[in-house]
Amino acid sequence: MRLIPACVSLALLLAAPGVAHARDHAHRAPNQASAQASSVPRNSQSGTNSDKEKGEQDPDTEDIFGFTVGTDVLEKGRSEVSGEVVSSLGKRLGHYQADAFKSTFTFSPIEGLSIEPGLIGNHFAIRNVPDLDNRSFTGLGGLSADLKWQVLKRDPSPFGLTLLAQPQMGFLEEDTGVRGRGQGLETRLLLDTALIPNTFYAGFNAIYEMDRFRPRGVRLFSREGEELDAPLAPCGLRPLKGNVALAEGESTGTDREAANADEPKESCTALARRKSTQRSSRLGFSGALAFQAFPNVFLGAEVRYLRAYEGLALQHFRGEAVFVGPTLYAKLSEQLGIAATFSTQVAGHSVNTPGRIDLDNFSHNQARLKIFYEF
Repeated sequence: MRLIPACVSLALLLAAPGVAHARDHAHRAPNQASAQASSVPRNSQSGTNSDKEKGEQDPDTEDIFGFTVGTDVLEKGRSEVSGEVVSSLGKRLGHYQADAFKSTFTFSPIEGLSIEPGLIGNHFAIRNVPDLDNRSFTGLGGLSADLKWQVLKRDPSPFGLTLLAQPQMGFLEEDTGVRGRGQGLETRLLLDTALIPNTFYAGFNAIYEMDRFRPRGVRLFSREGEELDAPLAPCGLRPLKGNVALAEGESTGTDREAANADEPKESCTALARRKSTQRSSRLGFSGALAFQAFPNVFLGAEVRYLRAYEGLALQHFRGEAVFVGPTLYAKLSEQLGIAATFSTQVAGHSVNTPGRIDLDNFSHNQARLKIFYEF
């Protein structure tokens, strides 16, 4: 027990001259001491800067997963303009191509919320596809708006969580090119996480969308209630049959009925109604992985499962499809980036047509290309 106090006393005696010497040295050479002292914080600051730069390289996950949307949103006060084209290619027979061109402007009025109004144009090239009219034209498709609210940010949380709502008003049916008026709403629950920070990411979406569309024009019916393929003369204005001469001033009602009584009845247009509204909905899930293969270049793969229904609330099942494909994301500069993906239907089922894939409710292939500029 006495050995410990003795050792402590000896250590103090040995350290005292060194402390006095250091104090004297600091008094005589303050600049040198300051330089030595500042060397440690510089190393520490350098590490901090490295961490900060590493954090700045953390990619914006919104577009790195292809059709699957990431959880990141614009920072408050930032804006973005983008151009995007989504193509649906291939049906069971004939030539089928339906392209949607979308131009958007995105802004973030408050932290965690982004608003993205957009203008949509459509191009159709449809030829010899069963149940579809031949079309080849380009027109204004409609208006859209994306609303994203980030509930959880991926850092510091281990995963990100964002809610997405996309209302849309259309003037063309996006799959067939039929003119009319439509309203739609797509909602998504977005999740993603960094499996390896700044290098390897995973994303997941739960999707629900509903659409209602009323084609332009009317449906014509005969007196017997049968729908007419072509317009006929209205039933109330049928011409007088037979060689019936009417004297001037003679009443025509009885004579007209008598003249037409013996004539066989012919089809005529008795009733016209507006074309009925088509209601549909979809339910789906998608997942994707993205890996940084080169600096600022991410390569990945995506799987999507989609189900088609009649009715706005998934009333009648019509078909299902599984899409698989690669993804590409490249940040060309601090502001400019590009994202591309291609998916092909590898499995599916339609209630109307037997087969291993569903080409009644979905296309065979889908592609997406987006270019964006942030400022």
